[in-house]
Parts: sequence; structure tokens; C-alpha cells
Amino acid sequence: MRQGGLIVENRLWFIDRQPPITQQHIDDLASGVAAWHTTQILPNLAVELRHVRVLASDWTADPPPFVKSVSTQIDGGNNSGIHSANVAIRVRFKGSSTQTFPSNANFVPGIPKDAVDGNKYTVAMQTILFNAYVNLIDLAPLFGPFPAWRWVITSRITGNSYRSTQDFARTDFIQLPSPYVSPRRKRLHH
Repeated sequence: MRQGGLIVENRLWFIDRQPPITQQHIDDLASGVAAWHTTQILPNLAVELRHVRVLASDWTADPPPFVKSVSTQIDGGNNSGIHSANVAIRVRFKGSSTQTFPSNANFVPGIPKDAVDGNKYTVAMQTILFNAYVNLIDLAPLFGPFPAWRWVITSRITGNSYRSTQDFARTDFIQLPSPYVSPRRKRLHH
């Protein structure tokens, strides 16, 4: 996404449920995520935020053997104005309580002026984001021939050291852990 001349990005992880991964699988994933974001989240974000593209990469090798970029070039749908680029809403993804790592998150940018009261985001915005991310759990298997993909949380670190292989677990729960907007300073590109 692009806001105020800066690139803002979020990362999601998926596991292919019909391996081996092919270029068509990556193409379907990129198209599916682009459609999900531009129809379920973007219309509720500020018009000053532009969704630029979705980039899907096969991370089973370095460099990735399969990559797909889907250009969207769509603006948000809310005309009430936009908050600063460092204002975001944190959406946390969790696996079941038995897993060894707790969660991943996205910091949603492009927050409209009318979605925040003081420094709290509205219940309406919370509901929109919660429902959109819950829907992603059910949509991922449809991003290609069923069952295509599983949305997962991941962990690269254990005991303060990098794992030799990134660990993953199924995304089971969506949470908006705080009613307050969150700073996004470390997630902006220069």
C-alpha cells in the first residue's frame, strides 16, 4: 500500500494444502489475497491510502522459485480524511493455546478520521476488521482448487535464536487486543 508517498506493507503466511507448490498455486494465492483485501478491508480505509499490489512468494527456497505480483492500484473508500501514517490498528492472529508460539499481527494503515474517537478506534471499525480477518481463514482454502491454502502464524525464533526452519501453526483466532490505535513507526519503508 502507499500512504503519503511511503510504502506500507503487511505480511501474511500460507501453507499450500496441495503440494508441491506450483506457479499456478502462487498465482491463485496472490489473486485471492488481492480480492479479499480490496473488497473486505480497503473500502473501509481512507481514500488517501492506495492499495498498490499483492506479492506472493514461494519461501521453500532462496531465491523463491515462484513469485506473483498482482497490481491493484485501488484507493480506500472513506472520504473523512486520514490519520498519520504511523497510526494503525493492530489485528492479532493466534493459533490454538497448545502451540509453542503465541501470535502474529498486522498493523492496518489508512485509518480514516471518522474511525477514531480520541485515540480509540470505533466499534464499527473493530467489527469490520474482525470480520474481514475471520473471513480470510475460510477463504484461503478457496484461493485455487479446494483445499488450496491454509492461513498460518509463523515463528522464526526460539530461545532468542533463529530456527533453522521457520515453524508454523494454523491461524485459529483473530483478536483486536486493544481499543486504542497502535504506532506503526517500525513498519514504514523509507
